[in-house]
Amino acid sequence: MSKVAVVADSSSCLPSDLIQRHGIITVPLSFLFDGQLYYDGTLSNCDFYDRLRASHRLPTTSSPAPGQFLEAFRQARQAGASAALCLTLSANYSGTYGSAAAAADLAAQELPGFPVRALDTKSLAMAHGFTVLAAARAAETGADLDEVTVTAEAVRDRSHLVGAVDTMRYLAKGGRVPWIAHWASVLLQIKPLLAANADKVISVGRARTLGAAMERLIHYLDQRTRSGAPLHVAVMHANAPERAQELARNVRQRFSPAELVVTEFTSVMGVHIGPGFVGLAFYSETNGEATVAAGAASATSARTREGDVHTLEASSPLLSPPRSTDGSP
Repeated sequence: MSKVAVVADSSSCLPSDLIQRHGIITVPLSFLFDGQLYYDGTLSNCDFYDRLRASHRLPTTSSPAPGQFLEAFRQARQAGASAALCLTLSANYSGTYGSAAAAADLAAQELPGFPVRALDTKSLAMAHGFTVLAAARAAETGADLDEVTVTAEAVRDRSHLVGAVDTMRYLAKGGRVPWIAHWASVLLQIKPLLAANADKVISVGRARTLGAAMERLIHYLDQRTRSGAPLHVAVMHANAPERAQELARNVRQRFSPAELVVTEFTSVMGVHIGPGFVGLAFYSETNGEATVAAGAASATSARTREGDVHTLEASSPLLSPPRSTDGSP
């Protein structure tokens, strides 16, 4: 194991091969489905979405308990690490960071001489995942805890996430948008485009067809990349593998990224976004920054009035945190 162990919650949506290759210790989030407790990865994606579509009640999600993070820190020390950096999704959308920070305090008492630091990546899904991956790669070079943290923060501050939502039904059921926004999007046959950056999830556009939505995602990426700078891109999806592969082909052809990953949302992430979502997470390297991804895997008609569309956009310019007892995603 690297000198600095990297611990992350499962919402990073990192593919399992990257988790194993870089020795990332993952602490799963959980969800309660029809009275049964499941952890991320317990159900196959096919089984999960079949149940989600058939269910009248949205599953409830929970953050890991501090004890789960503490056990991960124990595991890291036993494996030979001298410190640990624990990265979590945005504290604005989950209680996970609070649990990790509490566990770090417990570790200071139980594991003297083994520094543990909790870091809020202020992001979601693979925008969070890229920060975790950057930390793990820095740790592999022998960087100390401070250096690994600085590397992670640099990627965190440059990461973007944008996606096209196939249906707002699950966002409405989870309390993230008003039900009127869901019904309006159905009647107007609109696919909203949402972006996450700097602790906020906002509406950045709309499209009437899937093809138009994916072209808007490509445009969003193009407008936020630095010419000539190595580009890292993740194509994410929720039970939409064919759409994801099509989007990945377009990204590869147009941008030739230094790293391209295709990955699926975990069950906990899928609870809130629902099936059919496709999106991009990405960041550009800075001038002089070494490309650390050389060994990484390259995974591959209703009538409407403009006023109606403006009403839809105004109804959800900013998505509020979910309604759950602990603020979990």
